[in-house]
Amino acid sequence: MISITEDLINMLAPNAAAIANGKKISKQGGFIKLYQSKDETYIGGECMGSGKKPYITSVDFFVPEAPVFRCTCPSRQFPCKHGLAIAFDYLAGKPF
Repeated sequence: MISITEDLINMLAPNAAAIANGKKISKQGGFIKLYQSKDETYIGGECMGSGKKPYITSVDFFVPEAPVFRCTCPSRQFPCKHGLAIAFDYLAGKPF
């Protein structure tokens, strides 16, 4: 099972602006689809961004202490605001 805390998200974020933007995306319901693997080690979703197609974002918790974030957005930040947003969605108990 995935264990996400706000402290973990803050620790993994590249900066305070990314945290604020991730929270904003989560609160505004930026993800149009959310999904989770059957073994509950992976979460993913599709987030509407500035382009025509949604960004595909995921977090892999196969190694719980070292989550792997992925996103198709062009951001150079890692994890990007979309990766943080999906983690905030999970923390908020949104249905995956």
